[in-house]
Amino acid sequence: MSYASQTAIYWYPMGTGTLETVTLPFITDLSDEDPEVVAATGETTAGGMFRQLYGDWRRVIVLRQHVRPEDATEKPVLQSLRSLQSHLIAGHSIGVSVGAQKAFGAFTVGYSRGVSTIGIPANAYAGWSTLSALAAGDEVVIQSPSPNGAREVMQIQAIVPIGTTFAVTFTRGLRYDHPGPVLVRYRTFYPHLKLPDDQLETPILTTSNRGRTFDLRLELREDTQEMWTFGDSGQQLAGTGGNFHSTPQEIQDARLGNLV
Repeated sequence: MSYASQTAIYWYPMGTGTLETVTLPFITDLSDEDPEVVAATGETTAGGMFRQLYGDWRRVIVLRQHVRPEDATEKPVLQSLRSLQSHLIAGHSIGVSVGAQKAFGAFTVGYSRGVSTIGIPANAYAGWSTLSALAAGDEVVIQSPSPNGAREVMQIQAIVPIGTTFAVTFTRGLRYDHPGPVLVRYRTFYPHLKLPDDQLETPILTTSNRGRTFDLRLELREDTQEMWTFGDSGQQLAGTGGNFHSTPQEIQDARLGNLV
């Protein structure tokens, strides 16, 4: 599958630097369907099966082939990507948005199965892309925390601004009960990704033509704890500085309005 849309990578170097953005005019492939699950499954003597789910998250793989160091626009992209690997190896997170001006995610309250219109606040990630917005026809992920929550993909039928919030109507009702909190994000926007252990010794850039072109392969994993901690803080990201404040004291500071 070809993704002709602009792709942006957002990161704060080593978690504390000012915002850096790497922009690719397109990517070659995207995969986000690979789940990682922590669960215990038991079987009864009568042949029954039951499962206790403790948590699940997704892997996201971004591929871009044939980045050219001799191209004036792609050379600085390569330089930024080479720098990015140190940040990822150190265990820090990045955000990836596939789609121009679609770095949109908002945290809201729980909703019940069958509801087709929900309310969401302003974009919690507007500091990364102030023009990012949802629109009618967009696909979004509705996600609530494991083990009691679920994840589903919905299509927006209409979105109406109400002050600083939005009323979002979907083409059908929700399939699941979402006890809350709930993250509503553009389907190919992944705001909290980290490099998993099994990728630590795998370069994100490899030469595909004796140094004349390079291939980018980012295999990343959602950090759902960071995501829900950020959502619980009620803060919005700073555009030029700041990071994901995730310590208990930082969350408390955010609630008191001491963080941007």
